[in-house]
Amino acid sequence: MARAWHIANGHLATGEKDGGHVVTLLRLEEARVRTLSHTQREVLDQLEHAAMPFLERTSTGAAGLVVTPSGRRRFGFILTPVELVLIDDGDVCATALGRAVEDRARVEGPAGALCALLRELLRDHPARLSRMREDFELMEQQVLEGRERPDRRKMMADSRRMLGLDTFYQGMSDLAAELAEDDSGLVTPTDRARLRSLARLLGRLATRLESLQDYSLQVHSLYQESIDVRQNNVMQWLTVVTTIVMPLTFVTGWYGMNFPRMALFDVPWGYVAVIVVCVVIVAVEVAFFWHHGWLSFGERRHGGGERRD
Repeated sequence: MARAWHIANGHLATGEKDGGHVVTLLRLEEARVRTLSHTQREVLDQLEHAAMPFLERTSTGAAGLVVTPSGRRRFGFILTPVELVLIDDGDVCATALGRAVEDRARVEGPAGALCALLRELLRDHPARLSRMREDFELMEQQVLEGRERPDRRKMMADSRRMLGLDTFYQGMSDLAAELAEDDSGLVTPTDRARLRSLARLLGRLATRLESLQDYSLQVHSLYQESIDVRQNNVMQWLTVVTTIVMPLTFVTGWYGMNFPRMALFDVPWGYVAVIVVCVVIVAVEVAFFWHHGWLSFGERRHGGGERRD
């Protein structure tokens, strides 16, 4: 069933009023039974599959779609100099218009009502961007401290949200700029000023989102670097152990050869001598590695190793 709002004394009010500008909310099947132009019908046909907001000019005004950042909710609109028709099978438009009525948003014509609706959709976006930045700051701190691994699932969820917001802001900016530049009488001068203000707000949000995307890339890069460091530490351990064992393997292999006469075989202290040689080899290697910081594994290197850097 259609719902209506009217413009009274420069504000949106609930209900329909004779002789006044009217905002009408319809379901998709209700809108399709109305007399629509070819362009309007084409726009509505894209309602179920559109990926970003857009606007198309018609002979009597404009028609377009708005897609939320999540991409799961959409609504269409048909704008003329005397009427704004919203097509929404959900509650996006009704909720936003209800808030606009409560806030007593200034509206002069149908385009102003659309501007108030779009602005209500952006109400929580500054706080949303702040929360995402706090998430990335927490992840950065976790990576730098190395105490626990950050939540990769949350990192990817924030990245997906930022991608949706980027598409949303681009489409909304184009839509608001197109209406703000109208000189055909579709938009009143006062509402054009409000649409320009909306375009500036979208520009600020887009700039903030761009910096947040750059920050997220830095956090992802830092996290990947921490993974590389851990992998290098594992390889370093394996290399050190292999290097220590290698000369011992050589000694045991040499004396494992089946020859009748070999050094130290015929003396009573030969076995002890080989043991002492092996211990000395291990001790020299460990001291050498420690002196050069190869046993620090990501911690601060000391002595010669630090001076070499």
